[in-house]
Amino acid sequence: MSDPRVPEILSRRPWRVRPERFVLVGLPPGARAPAAEAFARVRSPFAQLIVEPDMITLTLPEDEWAVLGQAFGQAQAEAPFRAISFEADLPADLVGFLAAVGRALAEAHVPILAVCGYAKDHLLVRERHLPAALDALERLAGG
Repeated sequence: MSDPRVPEILSRRPWRVRPERFVLVGLPPGARAPAAEAFARVRSPFAQLIVEPDMITLTLPEDEWAVLGQAFGQAQAEAPFRAISFEADLPADLVGFLAAVGRALAEAHVPILAVCGYAKDHLLVRERHLPAALDALERLAGG
């Protein structure tokens, strides 16, 4: 069961769509150092670097990838994505926030990629799904 704070948080419509168009990039594990060096040059206020044993993942604006990506011949890239950021500082003990949001978007047939920061959550959705995602969030918020 979700935390009783979830509906109240959602009713405030704490989300916004970031203006950038993003690319999701997969790199081989051997690209860890060059990926970290490239990531250090990203100027966007929203970007992500994930290191896993079998893949390095970057999420960054398309315009920045257009410049940085030239150094990565083996990159797998998918775009365009848009980021929906939940601007409320979500309590670390909040249970069910992403579950409620994910369920609403699944019912709207919107695939999502969740990105969680220290206090804020974000969703990446393909640009073509953005209108349906925003409609689903409005319905979830009671609108």
